[in-house]
Amino acid sequence: MQIPFWKRMLSYLRPIRIEHTGSVYNPYLEILLINGRRQLNTKDAIYSYDDKYENFKIAFDLIDWNHFQGKSVLILGLGLGSVIRLLEMKAKDRFVYTAVEIDPEICKLVQKYTLSDIEAPVEVNNVDAEKFLMLRDEKHDLILMDIFQSAEIPKRFQSPEFLHRLKELLSDNGIILYNRMNVTDKDQTDNSAFDKDFSQVFPRYKALEIKQNFIFINNKNYLL
Repeated sequence: MQIPFWKRMLSYLRPIRIEHTGSVYNPYLEILLINGRRQLNTKDAIYSYDDKYENFKIAFDLIDWNHFQGKSVLILGLGLGSVIRLLEMKAKDRFVYTAVEIDPEICKLVQKYTLSDIEAPVEVNNVDAEKFLMLRDEKHDLILMDIFQSAEIPKRFQSPEFLHRLKELLSDNGIILYNRMNVTDKDQTDNSAFDKDFSQVFPRYKALEIKQNFIFINNKNYLL
């Protein structure tokens, strides 16, 4: 969906609300236009922010893409597709995307506002990620884990069993990037415990501290 020019210009002066909706999974969903970019918010978290989704933007900048030969990308937790836009800026039409998003309202929003701007093929699956992964056989070269319920990751997506399942679905020499908040004292305690679990499954890992997030990468050898 094209945003009118006047709204884009006005958004450089103040945030413009372009849609407000909700669902069973996210009772409050709001799309703001800020400095010409679409930001998807819940009451207490930013789910997506075009090319300003800085945790993944910075993480992508730290990866040596010249030494990564993969093509298939699995995205767990879609938002408005910021990670796809960022990867297209980085690698143009190099990738093919499979996205998993449980919230049907978010699926409608990404279809309405984003997918028409993306050149690469994107398959959007409106399904629970745990069920999707249990039935999945195809391996992926890049897995981006970005599932949140507002500002928290559901426990089932943090377990060693879940991490082992991600590893099973990762191709040889593939990359996993797992996004986590690092704001509250609870976040820091949870991240310390998660670090131990992640390192057991991916011994070559590295935790990238990026502003108010950690991005865990399975193999630090892909970093510049």
